[in-house]
Amino acid sequence: MAHFSIGPSSISHRPLIRLAGLLSCLLGTAYGAVLGAHNVINFEISSGQLMPGKSSPEQHVGRTKIAEGEYAIYEPANGGAIGPFGEEIYNFHESWTLWRGEKGEYQVEGVRGFESPKDQAHSNRFVVELTRDLTVIRMKEFAKLRWRPDSGPLSCEFSPAELHCSSGGSDPSRTIQLSTHLEEPYGLLWPISPFSLSGVTREVERDVNRATQVDFVRIEQPSMQNPVETTILAGPLRYLGDDDIEAAGRKWRAHKFSLKVAMHPAFIIWSSSNGLLLALDVEHSQLDWPKEGLKLERFQQWSDF
Repeated sequence: MAHFSIGPSSISHRPLIRLAGLLSCLLGTAYGAVLGAHNVINFEISSGQLMPGKSSPEQHVGRTKIAEGEYAIYEPANGGAIGPFGEEIYNFHESWTLWRGEKGEYQVEGVRGFESPKDQAHSNRFVVELTRDLTVIRMKEFAKLRWRPDSGPLSCEFSPAELHCSSGGSDPSRTIQLSTHLEEPYGLLWPISPFSLSGVTREVERDVNRATQVDFVRIEQPSMQNPVETTILAGPLRYLGDDDIEAAGRKWRAHKFSLKVAMHPAFIIWSSSNGLLLALDVEHSQLDWPKEGLKLERFQQWSDF
């Protein structure tokens, strides 16, 4: 989010390709995208609960439509802006569709809409490949790096303890190929990455007496001289128990988590029983700060996953 506070969590900086997008964050929970002067990548996973009484799922060759939904940011303070200084975005929405393949694997296809700068509309398409247990393994973002106009599409592979990315582009000699080591579980904090945030909550043990240390990646593009800067933020993710919440026009029994990493206020995260991110609230230290966060606004499901 746009408002940062220094906390006790650890920080490290490493070079990495800019992921256009996210949120996340989950948190699973990624992952929004910023085009042109503001490029970020978001790659994500999803899951949800069955919606009774719906029509049969859409069938395409080799795959079945499982669910679809939309996330939105609410930010009444700071003029509605979210994100690091110089990379702010406004009115973020992310619509997505989840498909299941013939071998049980999943794929998310989505589009993010936002303004950057304010009143200048953008949209960006992304594709994510997932395993049978909805673990992100590969993704592609149809965008360019901010300081590399000949780059794109951008692609990344998530492997255990390592994120490997390539900038693509018309000139192979200018392609960026970078790998970054991360402690598991890990995900994206900025760019906005709802499915990455939710993916991390699926990986931690739900024990109210014990927090899990996690790594989150914040990726920015400061300048032409320093085209990509990555900050690894480590901190505790703690399960707080189950809670009732309303999202997408219905009531859910949700798993509730708290997350605190350096340079950010605390986050409260709600996810469904099978890992779908339902909501994220920012917990500012100022009690009178306007409520802000991310929420699932629309959701429809035709099959369990």
